Amino acid sequence: MMSWMDRIREAIELAGRSGVTEMEFRDGGFHIRLSRNSTPSTSVALVPPPSTQTLGPAGDPAISAALPRVVEKVRPSGHIISAPAYGIFHQRPAPGSPPFVVVGDRVEQGQQVGLMESMKVFSAIEADASGTVMELLALDGEEVDAGAPLLRLL
Repeated sequence: MMSWMDRIREAIELAGRSGVTEMEFRDGGFHIRLSRNSTPSTSVALVPPPSTQTLGPAGDPAISAALPRVVEKVRPSGHIISAPAYGIFHQRPAPGSPPFVVVGDRVEQGQQVGLMESMKVFSAIEADASGTVMELLALDGEEVDAGAPLLRLL
């Protein structure tokens, strides 16, 4: 049987691979909401179950009041290029060399925009869309999870 932490890890991985931006789970007394936006992290909110005194029919204001409010952030427009797997993101082919792309560069679909290092194996990260680099969302040499945003194109 999987622990709830294993389930959270699996859900985060699935969200990263599928492009889903939001998931919600309820299991017994646990309520978990996963939400992904353009920042380099995935937020995980663990909400304690309401006490048995506040339980009531669905939509009961007592239940709604017991759950925290989630404020929706404005998501910037554009296309996000995400990490294909867990590893270390590299913006340049070798130390001291110029980066693959910088803010303002025009990239074409299939163009290499970075490298992913995982277990001493380097894999090319290619743009899955064409556009102009508007923002670098991961630092050179930063450890990132699968699905983490790396670049934003417009």
